[in-house]
Amino acid sequence: MSPSVASKVISSFPARATQAADLDQLTSLESQVLHYLTKGMSYKLVAAELSISIETVQTHIKRIDEKLHVHSVNEAVAKYRP
Repeated sequence: MSPSVASKVISSFPARATQAADLDQLTSLESQVLHYLTKGMSYKLVAAELSISIETVQTHIKRIDEKLHVHSVNEAVAKYRP
């Protein structure tokens, strides 16, 4: 393994630890919302599944974005997936 490749591998470890720590900050409901979004469900379907309003889903998404330090649902989903 070349030194540049080894450096990239090593530098990736703290980022993964940070991602796990960020995901641990999510509440149970926020995790459920994110889980359903990773399955491709719409806000309306997520709201129906969790028996909450669409506005509440949007509020949870805003909080998820803040906690995961992302700027969109797509980024949050990408960060959530292993």
